[in-house]
Amino acid sequence: MNIKILIASFIYFLSFNSYAQNSGKDNIVGSLFSMESKILNDEREIQIFLPDGYSDSNVRYPVLYVLDGQRYFLHAVSLQKSFIEFKQTPEFIIVGISKKKSDRNRNFSINSKKYLDFIKEEVIKYVDTQYRTSEKRMLFGWAYGGGFVIETMTIEPDLFDVYISASPFPLKEKINKIDSFLTKKPNFNKLLFFSSGTNEGVVKDGTNELNILLTDKAPKTMNWVFKELEGEEHRSTPFTTLYHGIKKHFNYYPELQFNSLEEFSKTGGLSYVYNYYQKRATQFGFSTDLSDWTMFSITRNAIRANDFKEFQKLINEFKPTGFISRLRITRACSIAEFYLKHKRYDKAINLFLFLVEKHPNSERALNGLGDTYKELEKESLKEKQK
Repeated sequence: MNIKILIASFIYFLSFNSYAQNSGKDNIVGSLFSMESKILNDEREIQIFLPDGYSDSNVRYPVLYVLDGQRYFLHAVSLQKSFIEFKQTPEFIIVGISKKKSDRNRNFSINSKKYLDFIKEEVIKYVDTQYRTSEKRMLFGWAYGGGFVIETMTIEPDLFDVYISASPFPLKEKINKIDSFLTKKPNFNKLLFFSSGTNEGVVKDGTNELNILLTDKAPKTMNWVFKELEGEEHRSTPFTTLYHGIKKHFNYYPELQFNSLEEFSKTGGLSYVYNYYQKRATQFGFSTDLSDWTMFSITRNAIRANDFKEFQKLINEFKPTGFISRLRITRACSIAEFYLKHKRYDKAINLFLFLVEKHPNSERALNGLGDTYKELEKESLKEKQK
């Protein structure tokens, strides 16, 4: 009896295992191909990931070039997916430039000039020829690759718009070259984003020295950020740095929102908001008009703070845009309910009536209208009893 059970179990295992193998499929991310480099006299692997909407559009996309693609290409793809889902950046192409184990770090140091020629003359030209790219490019590297990113900025300052460098090394020997570069390029206006962990020893020494140099001599037109990463070690800084570097470059892309009324006020209030949308329009071609989400989220902060004076000020500011009529029913109801809470019955009734007409099946709008009439009736009775 036990043998029969054992045989039956074995047959079930084999059939299940066969089903699992047959039902699976390869999980392919982007494309991988080999490039014969005449400059390096060698073969190189290049990985390319196209945005999900690439085949259905005629858009030209920014490109992120990732050094050590064998390590960080998939991380870059994951970040892009997350940024797109939460509308933090536009879609962009990702190109991973892989390094062979035999290379060690020669391509980022003693062979850096030849390696930069390879990227510029072969990789970028190929990508620009084969794909719909815009003129906007980002370059990311870590450790020796991070040092190569900064060196590239000084040699080919217009090749990329964004230079993202995680734990760049070695920097001390490059400081004089960077100093000279800053003097020669008084109108340099690209983004340099570099980082180091708080316990990275000589790496931190170099980034601190660069930070001091930029603080003293960077042109006002230059956009640069040094981020000291708490709790990170040398191996983990590239992941955090790439996230923050991309986010910084696309700083004006998301629809603006604030976590509180206090944050809105400290940041600069409406002046800051209008200026943000001006910059957003200039950089990405959006309308200068405030988005409905921005207007609602700021108004919602006044509701959460129970600040009716600020709420009314914001409503009056945004009312000419008609944004309330375009809001989701739940969001518009929250505005009407705040009117009710502060006994502005006429405004509450007018808004609820509008919402009921537009959304006749909305229980929240119908109940809100009923509650407003009840409160208004109570107020009338109180007045009569006086």
